[in-house]
Amino acid sequence: MLKIIIFILVIGVLYVLWRMVAKHKINAAFDQQRQDLSQIVQHDDELPEKTKIIKQMIDEERQKAVVESVDSSQDSAGSTIEHQITEVEVSDEDQRLFDSAAEMFFSQALRVRDFLQAEKIQQELLSKMPMNTESQVGAFDFGEWSVFWHYHDQSLEYYVGRYGIFYAHVDCEGIEHKAEFKDVI
Repeated sequence: MLKIIIFILVIGVLYVLWRMVAKHKINAAFDQQRQDLSQIVQHDDELPEKTKIIKQMIDEERQKAVVESVDSSQDSAGSTIEHQITEVEVSDEDQRLFDSAAEMFFSQALRVRDFLQAEKIQQELLSKMPMNTESQVGAFDFGEWSVFWHYHDQSLEYYVGRYGIFYAHVDCEGIEHKAEFKDVI
């Protein structure tokens, strides 16, 4: 009987040691992945092909004028429709302001998971961005949610998912910056 109890204790101790070693390996792999990600974010000179295509599309969009149709009042002699072409000016200062607000947001490294805080995050950052910046908060299945800001061809997203918190920012040059804070399960 004593041998069986000792055998069970030895098996239990071996199991606990095995779990501790496995947890250490998982944490080490996660830390290495996070360091690799931070190096990728710092060295974004080498753009992937998809980002180059997106940048090219954004440049084409910049060259086009934004067309707004304005219907004029109906005339007694006939109907006339006037088309007014207006070009929306995007100042370099506003683009830099959006990028600097996004950089500040990245440097804060928020890890807020509570959806009730989404509007607070949205408003705090929106107050530091250019006037024409648009923003939206979206809730998804499984408790996932995001806050999205965009100003013409620039964007910033804060996404809270089941597996972590993700940041994505496309700057005024069309370069995408990302940060991930994954949860260890």
